[in-house]
Amino acid sequence: MANWSTIHIFEFGDIQVIAKDGGKTKKASGLTKLQAVIDNVWAQKPTNNTGTKEYHAINIFDGMFADWQPKVHGEKGFRTEYGALNALALQQLVDEVLA
Repeated sequence: MANWSTIHIFEFGDIQVIAKDGGKTKKASGLTKLQAVIDNVWAQKPTNNTGTKEYHAINIFDGMFADWQPKVHGEKGFRTEYGALNALALQQLVDEVLA
């Protein structure tokens, strides 16, 4: 199990994990654990946020929060506290990227 600090999920298809021992970037197309994390963060969207599921970036900071940054100009992003996220799904994604 890798000790990580940050996950960046970019809409252009790269996923970057920053870990204590370095980090790695991989293409989203080769990852099987990514969609569960995207869906988990999206599920935390506030009910009054009418944005679409298109994102520019999703930034997740271990133990702190996740930020959803929208792709569509004029839409509002949102922040979710880390405790609302699925820690197992996050770790599985981290392990897959760092493998």
